[in-house]
Amino acid sequence: MIFVLSVLSLIIWLYLCFAHHGFWRRREFLDPVETPQAQDWPSILSLTPARNEEELITQSFSSILSQNYHGTLETILIDDASTDKTAYCAKQAAKAARPTAQAHIIQAPPLEKGWSGKLWALQAGLDYIQDTGLKAEYYWLSDADIQHEPYVLRRLVNRAQKQDIALVSLMVSLNCNSFWENRIIPAFIYYFQMLYPFNSINNAKHKRGGAAGGCILIRRDALEAIGGFHSIKNKLIDDCELGKAVKHKGYKIWLGHGVNSRSLRPSTGLTSLWKMVTRTAFAQLSYSYIYLFLAILGMLILYAPPVFAFIYGLFYAAPILACLGGLSWGLMALTFYPTLRAYQRPWPEGLFMPFTAHLFIGMTLQAGWLHFKGKHSGWHGRVYNN
Repeated sequence: MIFVLSVLSLIIWLYLCFAHHGFWRRREFLDPVETPQAQDWPSILSLTPARNEEELITQSFSSILSQNYHGTLETILIDDASTDKTAYCAKQAAKAARPTAQAHIIQAPPLEKGWSGKLWALQAGLDYIQDTGLKAEYYWLSDADIQHEPYVLRRLVNRAQKQDIALVSLMVSLNCNSFWENRIIPAFIYYFQMLYPFNSINNAKHKRGGAAGGCILIRRDALEAIGGFHSIKNKLIDDCELGKAVKHKGYKIWLGHGVNSRSLRPSTGLTSLWKMVTRTAFAQLSYSYIYLFLAILGMLILYAPPVFAFIYGLFYAAPILACLGGLSWGLMALTFYPTLRAYQRPWPEGLFMPFTAHLFIGMTLQAGWLHFKGKHSGWHGRVYNN
């Protein structure tokens, strides 16, 4: 049995390494700012939903206000029923960053049933735009815990304008400083790339759609064509659903790595990282226990046989088994290396991928169990029925 599982695991790893759209290579980046710039800079409205973000909003909102952009940029921060000083800190940031900047700090109305909190706040921003008569060709959606370097918006617009792309999004760099962040974050990025290979998303001929929600530039007509945020209002994985909806309408989309945009939010240990994954793990499986079973089975086949076969083969003089396991383990580490390097982690950590994978198996199982018990997912202290 172990021989059969080892052969099966190796076949899957060979496919992932050489045939799964090069998901692990990390080749999708925005052009440098020195490249030829757009001739006519479109007008931009930035939308930042924020809920209880007083510790991070000054850095985050200031980075939006301070963008080195040649066109018109107006910023809207939607305070979504914060119980802290989020709105006050945002107003102070607007005054300090650019006293003449067009900054709007608004309050979202009480959350309506059937909406996820982030999308509700973004919809409140769109309602404000309609009520005030503001106009823009693009909306820039940026989370309240993301800090952007000054040329990020110009580079986003360049990508959209040069290739007629309706939605450009970035997988921002996440905090990776503590012990558990070093174990979990690179693997989290790696699995996201495996589920949503950037190369396939960026291929207009491929049906797969997706996006990363920390930083999205979307053309107004594309958002209107899919019915706005109403069309995905109850989706917890709202970024990927938005990307899918736009692509399925026939528009081009693009997803890349945002090395110049980074998350400011640190974890407080394994518990917070565990909650980050379990919040959307079962939603990713469409709340299906069949998909949950298949996902767990697939993960076990991918990560358990190579280690067991390699160790068993060495100790019990089974060279073929050891070679099968070692080759799969090596391919595993090879495909993980570019992500480790991006987060300045040494390559030998790729050999511990099976251990990390079993942590993710535990997170996914708990997500399914919590849903079974009726404990639903949430966003910033809110709980939603899924």
